[in-house]
This record gives sequence, C-alpha cells and structure tokens, in this order.
Amino acid sequence: MNRLLIVQTAFLGDVVLSQPLWAAAKRCWPNADIDVLVQPQWAPLLAADPALHEVLVFDKRRLDRGLTGLWRLASRLRRRRYDAAICPHPSFRSALLLALAQIPVRVGFRDSAGRWLHTHRLPRDTGRPEPDRALSLLAAWGKNVATFVAAPRLALHPQAIAQADEWREEWGLPVDRPYVCVHPGSVWATKRWLPEGFAAVLSDLADDGYVPVILGGADDIILANLVQDRLRTLPINLAGRLSLPELSLVLARAALLITNDSGPMHMAGALGTSVVAVFGSTTPALGYAPVGSPNRVVEIEMPCRPCGPHGFQKCPLGHFHCMKQIAPADVTAACRELLTASRP
Repeated sequence: MNRLLIVQTAFLGDVVLSQPLWAAAKRCWPNADIDVLVQPQWAPLLAADPALHEVLVFDKRRLDRGLTGLWRLASRLRRRRYDAAICPHPSFRSALLLALAQIPVRVGFRDSAGRWLHTHRLPRDTGRPEPDRALSLLAAWGKNVATFVAAPRLALHPQAIAQADEWREEWGLPVDRPYVCVHPGSVWATKRWLPEGFAAVLSDLADDGYVPVILGGADDIILANLVQDRLRTLPINLAGRLSLPELSLVLARAALLITNDSGPMHMAGALGTSVVAVFGSTTPALGYAPVGSPNRVVEIEMPCRPCGPHGFQKCPLGHFHCMKQIAPADVTAACRELLTASRP
C-alpha cells in the first residue's frame, strides 16, 4: 500500500469517531501516504493529526455539488492514483465518487446505499460502537482489528498551542480557577436538552466554584443566550466566537463538558476531557455514546426511544418527554461525580 484515501463526509461527530480508522491504517502501512476526505468545515480539526499525509475537502453543498462537481472532484482524486479507498460513510454519493475516481480497491459496508459500487463489502455490526465499526473495514486486508485502539484522539493545532495564553486572555478564561463548559446545541432539535436545564446545572457548578462557560457555533447563539439569561451568575459566553481549533483548545483545558449527543461531545472525549451527555431522541446503543474519556450519560427510558438514528426537528409524538423529564439534579449529580473523581 502506497496511497490510501479514507472518506468521511458526514457530520462532525462521524469524523471524530473515524479517527481510529486512519490511525490504525497508519500502523498497518507506516510508509503509506494516508489522506482523508471530509467536508471543508471539519478540515481544520484534522490539520495536526500525525497519521495523515493530507486533509482533502469535499464541498458537497457548494463547489462540488451536483454531478458536475462530483465529476471534477473524482478527476482530481484520479490523478492522485490511490491504491485503495475506505469509505465508512454509507452514502451513495461517496461510493459513486470513489468509483468515478477509478480507485481500484474500494472498501465499504454491505448495507451502504452505494454498496454495489464498492469492490469489497463488509458487514456492519450495528451492536458495536461506531469507532469499532469503522475499524472493522480493515478486515478487508485480513487485519486483526481487535489489536487497534478504538478510542479517537485529536491533536491540538500548533497555532492553538502557540496562542493559548493570548486567546485565553482574550476570551476571559481564568488561569487560577477551573472552568466547566456547556454546549447546548445540536443540528437536530430533538437532541437538544432544555436551556433551563443547562442553566440550572451550570449554576449549581458555579456555586461549587467552577467558572461557567457556554459554547456553540454561529447557529447556537440564540440558544446560548437563552442559557445565559437563566443562569444565577454571569458566564463566559463564547458561542459563535470560536474556530474548530480554538474550540478544541477550550475543550481540552476544561474540567468538564455538559452537552447533548453532538459533535462537540465526541471532540471532548477525543481530547481527554470528561463528558456528561444528555441523550433524548437517540440512545447510546446506536453506537454513538461518548468515548475516550471519563463520561456519564443521563437519559430516561421510554418506549419511543430511539425515534430515529439521528433525530428530528420536532418530536414525532408531540410531547418531547425524553428531554423534558430529565431532571437537572440528575445531571448535576453526574457532573459532581466526575469532577470529584478527577481531583488530584
């Protein structure tokens, strides 16, 4: 193997949970150039990954959209003369891209939408965590996947490390007190716990002496402000202000992250930061539980859970009990348990 391409053009969490795959591939073929193809907004997160030769982007929403854009990207990939490609992303578009690029060995899952375009198709074990499922694709080469580490790890961007003190001062993060973060957002509305719940937990931890920090992307600013307005103490609100490398730095130095089933949950785990995750419409059994660091999942059992593999923009049954009935006291208790265990 001289050149290998790994394709993961789904959500942020999927990219993070695929990291063990290319780390293991580098162990299998240490002299190979291993590239990864992701959506452009996720590329900065992987810039410092030591296993990767290059991070390529598939701008499927804009520059590479449609058949014309797909063909252009396939042509660029064809010129790179990859020996093989691994596609943990089960979409038809990803499979078609690799076929158009004429990569001779194309490995994917047997239940993928474009499975007939793969040259090698392996079963997806729906009962295993997602990192294990991604690693299982190396069995196409007879590799013993049980020997590989299934916990994702993210490397901090060199610029983030170099500017850490400057950024910390700019954001108002303390140097003499630990801080805890909440990330209340999610692409899917039914994955979002209530703002008043996050505010109650963050207020409890502020009473314990931790500095409260609110995180989120540009789409989460309104939600972050709702959390802030319900807090008993003024937080540091960084929603909409951080790049992915900057978010990585904040998470890596936090005492704890409280969040939903979301991409930042997986980032925190991959950075070694303790996580308390509130699960509603999805369940950890789907394969996307927090992994890589000490963690607790807070959820309530309901016969309608999970209502789908990802979530919805509104509760299909109209009651949203899976989130509304989660008590802030239970989340606070999980946070205090992890924070106590992590003290020297």
